[in-house]
Amino acid sequence: MQSKQNSLRIGILGGGITGLASAFYLLRAGHQVTILEARPQLGGLATHFDFGSFHWDKFYHCILTSDAPLLELIDELGLTPELRWTETKVGFFTLGRLHSMTTSLDFLRFPALSLWEKFRLGVGILYAARIQDGLALEQEPIEPWLVRIFGEGVYKKMWEPLLKCKLGEARKQTSASFIWATIRRLYSTREKGASKKECLGYVRGGYRTVFFRLVEKIQEMGGHIMTSVPVEEMRSTRNRGVSVSCGPLKMDFDCVISTVPSSALAKLTPELSAEYRAKLDAIQYMGMVCAVMVLKRKLTPYYCTNITQDLPFTGVIEMTNLISTEETNGRHLVYLPKYTSPGDPLFNATDDDVWQKFHAALKQVVPDLADDDIEQCFIFRERLVQPIPVLNYSGIVPDMESSVEHLLVANTTQIVNSTLNNNEMVKIARKAAAMVEQIAEEEAGFWPRRAGNGQSVPTKINSGPYVLPAATTTRSSSWHKSRKA
Repeated sequence: MQSKQNSLRIGILGGGITGLASAFYLLRAGHQVTILEARPQLGGLATHFDFGSFHWDKFYHCILTSDAPLLELIDELGLTPELRWTETKVGFFTLGRLHSMTTSLDFLRFPALSLWEKFRLGVGILYAARIQDGLALEQEPIEPWLVRIFGEGVYKKMWEPLLKCKLGEARKQTSASFIWATIRRLYSTREKGASKKECLGYVRGGYRTVFFRLVEKIQEMGGHIMTSVPVEEMRSTRNRGVSVSCGPLKMDFDCVISTVPSSALAKLTPELSAEYRAKLDAIQYMGMVCAVMVLKRKLTPYYCTNITQDLPFTGVIEMTNLISTEETNGRHLVYLPKYTSPGDPLFNATDDDVWQKFHAALKQVVPDLADDDIEQCFIFRERLVQPIPVLNYSGIVPDMESSVEHLLVANTTQIVNSTLNNNEMVKIARKAAAMVEQIAEEEAGFWPRRAGNGQSVPTKINSGPYVLPAATTTRSSSWHKSRKA
């Protein structure tokens, strides 16, 4: 780590992709960084999981060719040689059957739409993908905008069922910018080649590889990583810093970056102004319940299967149609996500109850799926995944600079006119790091110069090297193995 006269002590709440990327950028700029993660394992929504004979991401992720900030970070970590790109296929489950929607011929054969409706859909997607700024679309409710661009028939047969799956009742509050951002991001995967075929990527070993390298770099530069340390309160200090309390442990920082959800931040910070707190409280989140299967066989030819019928999950994500089965020890890995409100009863249901519901619906999609094909199944839940992009979202999103001096907010609420993905979170991390640099320059004469690493972690706390869990080759069977559906 380079020495720097205006080096600041930075505390980062949350050890997900945003927190770790922020730490990487700030340490490289010469600041002193401590990461506080409430859970035992780093990674947040991009964390990994031990599926038995292999590790992979707990929730599904992919990399797009247009993900410039994420790809730049991967390159800075020396992981570009580990990138792999795959031409993927898209499916639809509609009218009781699976249909491909990958090629132009597939599109012409798609039975759910008339020829005119297919024309409206194709032209509408081209039109939406070429809109450069979605700000104006924040003023438009999503349903009338889709009907105007694509027609009533396409909306009823395609968009409305997809929105019900993705947003549930929240779709009635959502602006047109949400679907514009989704179309634009997915269309960007086809823009860089003459073939216009969808090409998605991943890093060998998944995000576990990315986090391992980030941790390695952070610790090499003198950063501290503390896990299983839930923050209880944050307050201003007399010297215009921020004090962070974790039970009996108290740490003072010149600046704190919070990556935790807005509702959690509001509870941790009693000194927030009423106006800023109101913005945090106004954010409405969607959660996710996700069943993940380890299979002995391929399920479908598609990486993503969209659902236009009333099923309990949002889609079918067959990860091993993107990643090599070398990553999964010859198994096939499939995710069945359900985006829903944090109050959905699924969050309190037993794993067995969730699986019974999902499994029965999956048999409609893939009738020949046998119980013996399913080696293991896991149920994962996260209540606060992504904010709902309601009408005029830009007007209610909390500023990165909170009302508490030198407390910055860098969480998913900062995503404006885009969709939740790791590329956006790396972009937010870069913005937060740049804002800290600006604070350091503007107030260089206020804080005394610090020598060395400016140890900001109390010596009584063990802040030694964080070690990622090692891969295993054996594991006891999951709950599903002994409870056949």
